[in-house]
Amino acid sequence: MSYCKFAPNNSIHQHYHSKEYGFPVDDDNVLFERLALEINQAGLSWELMLKKREGFNKAFKNFDIDKVARFGVRDIERLLKDEGIIRNRLKVLAVINNAKVIKEIQRTHGSFANWLAIHSNGHLEPKEGVKLFKKQGFKFVGGEIMKEFLQSVGHLPSPHDKDCPVQKDIFKAKVLAIVKAIPRGETMTYGEVAKCAGSPQSARAVGALMKQNKDKKIPCHRVVARNGVGGYNGLRGPSKEELLKKERIS
Repeated sequence: MSYCKFAPNNSIHQHYHSKEYGFPVDDDNVLFERLALEINQAGLSWELMLKKREGFNKAFKNFDIDKVARFGVRDIERLLKDEGIIRNRLKVLAVINNAKVIKEIQRTHGSFANWLAIHSNGHLEPKEGVKLFKKQGFKFVGGEIMKEFLQSVGHLPSPHDKDCPVQKDIFKAKVLAIVKAIPRGETMTYGEVAKCAGSPQSARAVGALMKQNKDKKIPCHRVVARNGVGGYNGLRGPSKEELLKKERIS
């Protein structure tokens, strides 16, 4: 039985499957938590991680990167005695080390999420991810851990079954995240957005989402047709040149 068939009716897995697994994440602390949980899952089950998730958050200060990066010898000793987490020294040290690495990434790239987006563009093969993360200084980031991490936070094609209803929610979340990140004064076509969201054939669906969207923080006007004309609102909108000019002078 696939995860998508099993999880929706399981009290432990239900929320993670339907609201988190495969959805894009732009919060650095959440990304840090997800990476830490994947590291601790190595050799164990994901169900155990979900059961201990609250304990992990308590032990690691809700995965506040600044706080964990400052953990010292006393914190390590405390963690190795904490029954609410996985008491594995290598894993504990890896999580603390990774917090320090992320701090440096935040200094140089603004955020961990931004650094990840720059290097993945919505899709990062696990092997390349391992090389990238290890070069940056991350610890305990082997192939399987990297694959599960990238899948879980939306940087690989959706891990859900093709007929899983969550697929539509993930596609929508990815599209809105991509559009929200389009820089001021620039545009993308419906097809380009669809491709970045992992579904190149869904340009029309992107157009429909732009028409339906009510969130003013999502710059839908920056998404245009292949001919460079905006039309997400059902009408012939301004040209790409007009959009760029308007944003540059406003």
